[in-house]
Amino acid sequence: MKKFFEEAGGAFVKFGQILALRVDVLPKSFSLELFDLFDNYQPFPYDEVKRIFKEQLGVFPEQIFKYFEKEPFASASFAQVHGAKLQNDHTVVVKIQRPGVMEKINVDFLLIDFLSVIADLFFKIEALPWREFAKEFRIWTKKELDYQLEAENMNRIYNNLVRNKVTDVVIPKTYHRISTKKILVQDYIDGIPLSRALREIRQGNLNAEKLKKMGINIKKTPTTMIMELMREYFVDGFFHADPHPGNIMLLKDGKIGLIDFGIVGVSAPKRQAFRKFILAAAKTKYEISQKNYEDFAYYAFQFSGDKIEQIISSVLPASLNQDKLNGFMKMFVKHFLERFKKIESQIRKNLGIMKIDHTTMLLQMLKFTARYQVKLPKQMVVFIRAMSIISFLAKEMDDDFDASGTVIKFFQKYPESQLEKIDVDNIPYRRMNREEAIDALNNWLTYLFELDPKLYQLVNNYVSKYNI
Repeated sequence: MKKFFEEAGGAFVKFGQILALRVDVLPKSFSLELFDLFDNYQPFPYDEVKRIFKEQLGVFPEQIFKYFEKEPFASASFAQVHGAKLQNDHTVVVKIQRPGVMEKINVDFLLIDFLSVIADLFFKIEALPWREFAKEFRIWTKKELDYQLEAENMNRIYNNLVRNKVTDVVIPKTYHRISTKKILVQDYIDGIPLSRALREIRQGNLNAEKLKKMGINIKKTPTTMIMELMREYFVDGFFHADPHPGNIMLLKDGKIGLIDFGIVGVSAPKRQAFRKFILAAAKTKYEISQKNYEDFAYYAFQFSGDKIEQIISSVLPASLNQDKLNGFMKMFVKHFLERFKKIESQIRKNLGIMKIDHTTMLLQMLKFTARYQVKLPKQMVVFIRAMSIISFLAKEMDDDFDASGTVIKFFQKYPESQLEKIDVDNIPYRRMNREEAIDALNNWLTYLFELDPKLYQLVNNYVSKYNI
């Protein structure tokens, strides 16, 4: 599979990279192999570099920089990176977009769209509709090819780090005056790409002890990564959504550097309920209690069940108080828990033998929730996927890494009283036209009749009390 993406080149390499990050779908061995797609791509010649500089900035590299390295030190599917020195001797890196890449990927997009239709017909995976994946890939790829947008994203996260006095994460400064849509100039970060370190560890050429002698504490890296991602989501409301190993630099003293901000995310509404949901899920590792499971289910529907709540609220007479709607949601949650416990024991068994980690368990829980046509906000999905990627990589860095413990540690550092001040919760949904709501309810009941006859009966009996 990796060889196919490498030989197809262009957008297919990027497609393979994003597929590698679907750790909720691919077997671990596949993801680890596809991670190699983040490195080692044939560079384009220096004459092309000069042409792009002349086209974008009106001069050649030698006229801007005191020194410019003609041979790139990194080359990827969409760009390559050269070392350089500013006139004041400050070391920077210069990211230059591959010539003709936009034209080539537009052709690749058509082919990928066609293949995704074929894949959905003959190789369908329940958790991965290929057409949906192809659409997501197209959106993300176009964002990545605008370096001015990337520079703005980087600047925003850089300022958030400075304002919050974060010292264990480094973001490179961008030089906007000499950056364009196809050229990005930023500070050089002296470190080792995590992708390279993991590859060398897999090949037996490197281990944690050797890295420690170089001043790098790789076992501390997963904690730093998860703590930072959660801080960005819950505190700043703006996060690095593409934490693949090629975008993470291992630095000395346990620090990490983050690069490549083409793909970012913003926090979804109802962060408060989402926070309580994640905390309840983490606590289930240490305390298998009815309360933890009830909290998990209740808060899951608090932030993901808006559509169901909107339908029921719009169907019930407006004269009814909120308690009646709350009663419906509690009934819904109680039934969900009864059904979920039947699959939970298998999830926990897989967890015990390390087939999955806790963030993957979280994804499986949410996939089960989706059976009831309860849909997560897109930005929450992006965040949970980013968390799962980090937890997946964490086991390659430290066998004993505890993702759940790190999540609990984060919420101890940032207690609820502190995070509530910056929440954007309680955005009200609009009441639906009642006729439209009844149509939506009937469609949902038809779906439940096949999926879950017991829940169908419960919902039907509940609304029938009001002659609906």
